[in-house]
Parts: sequence; C-alpha cells; structure tokens
Amino acid sequence: MKPSRSTSSSGRGVSASRQGMQAGRSGQDGPDISLLSVLEHLFNGLKRLLVALHYQLFRRRPSNWRLPWFKIAIAFLLLWMVLKRDMQFQINLRNPGVEDTGALPVKSGQEGAGLLAAARNGLGLDLLEPKDYFADEADDTAEERRDKAYIRRFKEVAITEMEKSGMPASVKMAQALIESQAGTSRLATRNNNHFGIKCFSKSCKKGHCSNFSDDHHKDFFRNYSSAWESWRSHTNLIVQGKYKALLRHGKDYKAWARGLRELGYATDTRYDEKVIDYVERYHLKELDR
Repeated sequence: MKPSRSTSSSGRGVSASRQGMQAGRSGQDGPDISLLSVLEHLFNGLKRLLVALHYQLFRRRPSNWRLPWFKIAIAFLLLWMVLKRDMQFQINLRNPGVEDTGALPVKSGQEGAGLLAAARNGLGLDLLEPKDYFADEADDTAEERRDKAYIRRFKEVAITEMEKSGMPASVKMAQALIESQAGTSRLATRNNNHFGIKCFSKSCKKGHCSNFSDDHHKDFFRNYSSAWESWRSHTNLIVQGKYKALLRHGKDYKAWARGLRELGYATDTRYDEKVIDYVERYHLKELDR
C-alpha cells in the first residue's frame, strides 16, 4: 500500500506541475513592477551604505579631518531626481512568447494629458523649467498679446542697448511700449519713432523731422529710417543729456521711473506710475538679468 501512496502523491505533483505549465502558457501577464520602486529600494540601500561608510570613516579618521556630508547628500538627492525624471516607465514581466512593444500604457486624449501633467506636478519637474513670461497665454487680452509680441520683437535690442549704456532694459522697454503703443502709434508707424523723441533743431535738413499737430516747432518729431535707429537715438539721449544722472540708479527701475518724470521726459504727471506698472505687469525685470 505504501508504494501506491507514493505513486499517487507523485502523480498529483506531476499533475500540479503540468497545470502550472499550462497556466504559464495561457498568455497571462506577470505582475507589473515599477522601475521607480526598484530605484527606491536601491536608493534606500545606498543610504544604508552611506551610514555604514560614515561610521567606518569617523571611527578611523584623524581627529581634524571632516567630510562634506551635506554636499554629498545634495549630490545624491540631485542624482535621485534625475533618475526619477528620466526613468519613468514600467518593466512588464511577460511570459515567453508574448510580444512586448515597449510602449507605455497611457490613456488617450485630454485624460492622458491630464495624467501626465499631474505626474509632472507631483514630481515638481515644472520648477526645473524656466518660465517664458513673454509667451502668449490662453486668457491674454488682445492688448496683452500685442504688447508681448512687441516685447519678443525688441527684447534683444533692449538688452544690447542696456549693455551699451547702462540703462535698464526693463525701463527702456516700458517706455517704448508706452510711447509707441507697442509699435502701433502714428508716430511709430510713420516716423519709426518709438520713444516720442522731438526735434529741437531750427535748421535741420528736409525729412529730418515732421509735424503732427500745428506749426509750432515744439511739435516736430524726429524721423528715423528704422525702428532700431530710434532705439539707438533714445540711448544717446539718455547717456548724453540731462538724464545721464539717472545711471547712478543702476537697475532700480522704480528710481529710474521717478527720475524720468522729475526730469520732464513726459508731461504726464503719472508717467512714473505707468513705467512701473508696465515693468511689473510684463515681468520686464527678466530683461535686466
């Protein structure tokens, strides 16, 4: 009777083994293992290794020798963030014979885009990307889109003139936006004059300036062959005339705005407030970096 039990038990084992093999051939997928979880275990192991290494080094180190543990920890943290950003995919342990395309299982349409955005926000990846303050946004008004287009067009010119003169590009851009209505004013379109620069010469050549209201010479404004020439003329006006004293303010846009008003750049008593408003509304300080 004992041999028969052994045979029966062996038969059951073979049967169970065959069932397992059949289940294995059925095409069912194995468990999905996230690479992030693997990396987390690896990171935890590295932390334990660091603790052990710290103990060994401190036990045997000279009394006056120290390691920059804080910097080492920051370096490991940055490495972890890079791995976490670049290695977000799953390893699918499939049974032999099942095709693996390597594609990520993502949902289509707006739902998939929402999940991706949520994942990026959860990992704080958006903080790593610089914000483009001069790009159009969905809720921008027509005026804001017009102003941003002007900023994008002339921002490099503003920065170049700042490097040449020392006048903040933020203040120069704000003045241009105000004086030329973002390049759409009659003075800007007809005279290429983007800063409302007047002509005070009584013996200028023909075509040097033009009149926009009456025959009084104080209403004559300069003509320029290009918008860029107007920007350069404004730089010369600042650094060579009475506004030169404002260069002591450096990149303090508020002090510049108040100084321009006090020195009579415009007759508008709220001119300084408008300059400051444009700088802050459109984040023009980004141009001063």
